[in-house]
Amino acid sequence: IFMSLEERIKYAEMKSRHRKKLTPWYKKWWGKIMITVFFLTAIFLVAASIYVFIEANRINEGKSTRFLEEQRERYLAAINRNSANTYGPTDAKVTLVVFSDFACPFCRDSHESLKNIREKYGDQVKIVYRDYPLHDNSIFLALSARCAGEQGKFWQMHDLFFDNFDQFSDKSQGELEIVIPEIATLLGINTTQFNACLKNQRHFPQIKQDYEDGTLLVLEGTPTWFINNKRLIGYIAKENLESLIVDHLNNITK
Repeated sequence: IFMSLEERIKYAEMKSRHRKKLTPWYKKWWGKIMITVFFLTAIFLVAASIYVFIEANRINEGKSTRFLEEQRERYLAAINRNSANTYGPTDAKVTLVVFSDFACPFCRDSHESLKNIREKYGDQVKIVYRDYPLHDNSIFLALSARCAGEQGKFWQMHDLFFDNFDQFSDKSQGELEIVIPEIATLLGINTTQFNACLKNQRHFPQIKQDYEDGTLLVLEGTPTWFINNKRLIGYIAKENLESLIVDHLNNITK
């Protein structure tokens, strides 16, 4: 279609008059502002999303780190809780903790191993006996040893139970209630105080605490050992336990 000169002039005049109306919105001043605001908003949202993502990861990592640290503190507290049944210097560089059971045959088998450490390294190693009762007579035997401990005879009663394991493991509690006070007399224990301690079950809360600590530590059985917080499970021969203790003592003195 061809326009005459006159039509072209009229079209040009019309276009000039309506130039503002014919201009696309994105070329108008307010359209440019809207586009600028849109892009700035988009940049802000992207930056905010990145910041939130980074902060969320940092917070989660912090929570995870705190959780692991709290778990570790609870674990160490369960191992190293104060106990009256200790042997050796309180400030020893090596601490041997054993969760044991006076009615456990594997603990009986490990008795000589522990006794050997007491006799040879008792001036260098802190030994801590913890109760983890799993058998019928375990709690009564543990109470008896702790009541003997009130009079400074814990380790004597401890050794007597394991040295004569077969005489106690198959007896009923009623029989033990008769026999053990008689044994206490032979150890030079005041039986009046000893019997009162047994009757009142004075040390049951400590035994219960030991058991709960062992459960928190997910013990698989007795004996379970911790040498400077490092776990070992089950029977350990005398020479093997001594070798482990010597290694720890030598590493500390280097």
